[in-house]
Amino acid sequence: MKETIVKIISNGFLYGVYAFLLCFCLGIIIAHLPLGLFLEISIPIALCSMILNGAIYTRFTKSVKVLEKIQINTEDFENVMIEAPANHLIDNDIVSGKLCLTDNRLLFKSHEQKEFVWDKAELHTMVFYRSFKNKGGEFTLKNKEDRRLMFEVDQLKSWKTALLKEQK
Repeated sequence: MKETIVKIISNGFLYGVYAFLLCFCLGIIIAHLPLGLFLEISIPIALCSMILNGAIYTRFTKSVKVLEKIQINTEDFENVMIEAPANHLIDNDIVSGKLCLTDNRLLFKSHEQKEFVWDKAELHTMVFYRSFKNKGGEFTLKNKEDRRLMFEVDQLKSWKTALLKEQK
C-alpha cells in the first residue's frame, strides 16, 4: 500500500505543480486575489490534480523496467535491428509492450505476453509523427490487408532509420 501511494505521488507531482502554477496565474495575476485566499483555493486544487493524475498514470501505465524485461523470441536466421518498449494501438486501446524489428519481421509482445507478428515485406505506407516534448513519437504503417498499425516509441528517429533502411 505504501509503494502505491508513493507511485501515485511521484507520477502526479508534476501535474500538481502545473495546477498550482495555473491557479497562481489566474488568481494573483489576473484576478488580483489576496495571497491567503489564493493559497486556500490553489493548494486543494493542486493536491487533487496530483492525486487524480497520479492515480490514472499508476493504474494505466507500465514501468519501463517491466517492459524492457519482456523477451521476444526471434528465429535463428533473423538479426534484430532494433528492440525497445513501445505502445501499440489495438482495437482503439493503447497496449504497452515491447516492439522488435528484425531483418524479416516486426514483432510486438504486450505486457500480458500476447504476441503480434507482421512480415516486414508486407508493411507499407509508413508515416512518422514526432513528439513535441521529447525524441519519441508515433509511427503508423499498413499491413497487407491495409489495416493501419500504430506504435508509440521513445527513439522515433532510430525506428524511422531502421524501417526505411531497406526501402531505399
